[in-house]
Amino acid sequence: MGKLKRLMLLLVGLMLLVSPVGCSTNQDKAPEKPTVVNVSYATRPINVPSIAALEKKTFEEEFAQEGITIKWVELEGPATTEALAAKSIDIATSLNYVTGLVTKSNGNDIKFISKFSSFPKAIGLVAGTESGISELADLKGKKIALQKNTMLHEMLLKALAKANLKAEDVEIESLASPEAANAVMQKQVDAAIIPDPLLTSALASKKVTLITTAEGLIPGETFIAARTEFVQKYPEVVKKFLELHQQTLTWVSANQEEALNLAAKFNKLDIKIVQALYPKYDFGIKMDESTITNLKQSAELLKQNQMIKDEVDTTALVNNLVDSRYLPQ
Repeated sequence: MGKLKRLMLLLVGLMLLVSPVGCSTNQDKAPEKPTVVNVSYATRPINVPSIAALEKKTFEEEFAQEGITIKWVELEGPATTEALAAKSIDIATSLNYVTGLVTKSNGNDIKFISKFSSFPKAIGLVAGTESGISELADLKGKKIALQKNTMLHEMLLKALAKANLKAEDVEIESLASPEAANAVMQKQVDAAIIPDPLLTSALASKKVTLITTAEGLIPGETFIAARTEFVQKYPEVVKKFLELHQQTLTWVSANQEEALNLAAKFNKLDIKIVQALYPKYDFGIKMDESTITNLKQSAELLKQNQMIKDEVDTTALVNNLVDSRYLPQ
């Protein structure tokens, strides 16, 4: 019994040496942090918060204190979702909701972690002055330029439905917004759907007329999106990013004149144009039930028009896409 007792005491001693009492547990460890966070931005239409963030360098300075480098990458449209899929960016600060829905339905695992902007009044369907288009019903048989698989595409679908027309009743020319604006002014297409400041510039040329804005047709929203894997691995980083974004919005509100001057300089626009356009934009970050409802309605419309596959459950799609847990309280 003596040997057995000594052996048992030895085993107990060894267990104490490796037990949680004598060392740190996983719960005691500091949260894992990335060394670099790659963030995309767009300066159009008039993304004042993004421009302010770039100029003030608050994100770089605050994250540097934690040993994290913030790298900004300018991207728009499909290039943004491609970069998210390729993991070359972690967070996209201005992703339009239609692009997000389509890319999510195609297997690109992303989350909407915050609203970024809403600007339906700053999107317009314009027609060439010699196109013969003066109302939505006149679009039948016409060639319309816009960037496909974006909110501009959804706006056209809604506008056509309002005039009892279908997508098959028009010819869609898929072009990036600057090219679409140029195409309609050069009479290469009959009409185009474009955002500001391109919209204001096109109207000022007198070569096009405004048929309708997006107001009453679509919410015209963009979101801050992130790779799901990144969100799950670095939740504290995501929370801090959104806190800094809210701080940037607060700074813009308190220093509007300086912020708009920065935007004018950055986008090489006359300050009077920026001052006129800015009231068309809402940069609130809140995501509520109306956000969910709008996204579900959009997803169903996209599904009906074969932009989202028939087998996709749009309700589940949206519920999995929107994640408001990281918003500042």
